[in-house]
Amino acid sequence: MKVTIIGAGGNIGQRITKEAATRNHELQLVTSKDSRFFGLNNVSIEKADIFDVNTLAEIFKSSDVVISAYAPPLENTDLIIDASKALVAAAKKANVRLIAVGGAGSLKVSEDLLLVDTPEFPAAYKAVAVSHQKALENIYLKESVLNWTNVSPSAYIFEGERTNKFRVAGDYLLANDKGESSISMEDFAVGIMNEVEKPAYSKKRFTIGY
Repeated sequence: MKVTIIGAGGNIGQRITKEAATRNHELQLVTSKDSRFFGLNNVSIEKADIFDVNTLAEIFKSSDVVISAYAPPLENTDLIIDASKALVAAAKKANVRLIAVGGAGSLKVSEDLLLVDTPEFPAAYKAVAVSHQKALENIYLKESVLNWTNVSPSAYIFEGERTNKFRVAGDYLLANDKGESSISMEDFAVGIMNEVEKPAYSKKRFTIGY
């Protein structure tokens, strides 16, 4: 399968790239990094403006699936919304499936309460959480043509180990019996690649956690 990864040089993008490589997928990486950064053979590197629909569509057209791990600068989180619009438009133009990494803040902790609206939610991450929420609600959930998937991490995502022991769920935050909600970037990447290979959340959002 040919997998195109947007933001492959970022923290999450690197893990997705590594996981996809171990599964022997053909990789096309859209990143400002060069191939030496990844230490992989036979990968294609493309550079593109995340907001340039026509260029993105041209890059996407030979792919089986596009995974976006795009992360905006924290001082301008509204770029998530603009980037999501461009990615959706480009994926539709190229007629390719799009899996986009979203945020945890839009996950439900109860029927009427989102994680981002809880008193404990860190103020420093509220703006990016709200931008991800707007992208999910106003772009992805309203998109009826594109084969899209939006995937949210747990409340705490960290550099850790690939255990391959995690759960997946729909719109509700996953937490253990102590109320802790977490996932390693490595296992988050495993969950995303599982969805690539065996789709279960077409035109839906899902989450991955312990």
